[in-house]
Amino acid sequence: MQRKSAILIAANHHFAHHGFRGASLRDIARDAQVSLTLLNHHFGSKYQLLSAVIDSHRKMLDDRASSLLALVTAGPGTFTVRDLVQVWIRIGFATAAEADGETFLRLMARVIDDPTEEAAQVVREKLDDAALVFIDALQLCYPKASRHAAASAYIYVSASLLKFLIGSKRLFRLAQAASPAESTADDQDRLTRFLVAGIEAALRPRAEVETRPSLAAANGAAGEPDAARQ
Repeated sequence: MQRKSAILIAANHHFAHHGFRGASLRDIARDAQVSLTLLNHHFGSKYQLLSAVIDSHRKMLDDRASSLLALVTAGPGTFTVRDLVQVWIRIGFATAAEADGETFLRLMARVIDDPTEEAAQVVREKLDDAALVFIDALQLCYPKASRHAAASAYIYVSASLLKFLIGSKRLFRLAQAASPAESTADDQDRLTRFLVAGIEAALRPRAEVETRPSLAAANGAAGEPDAARQ
């Protein structure tokens, strides 16, 4: 059991940093301090090993899917886009806080974009369930939105969250702070507001968006002195 666990930890690291195609079973076996023969005995192939790594984080994935399903099964009008985004963000931040959680999030980001068919199959089988629920829920919130538009909005959310969670070192450099100066709750709130606004802009009917005053115009009107408005 300890050897299998060591293999999964090493594989998580290699898939996260090299992707499915770039990861080497020989290098994974070396870092896990086991023979390649033993690795193959436990997992059989690189495809099966990647599947096992993702399954080792099954609780996080199941929590995300079940939390979304709990919202959706209540029916249209009982939840908002903000509710959906908060589920995705809450579980993402919780995962990043775990010992190897950030590495797993990096793995997800690499594998989702991996062009090999084996990687794509793993994504379809292991990672797309919650995504499909999220897209279904967006269409309940925006019945006039096409499936393509809703799927695109999901991609915006998923990519933005993953980039934020695995790019914290660059964030602190840009913010010119050596360590987090603000609470995780603040980051989650900012990210929620950003993503909700983006989804609404992407899925709201274009005519409705175009008839609304721009933010700059609204701010300008609000900032005019009384004499200028008379």
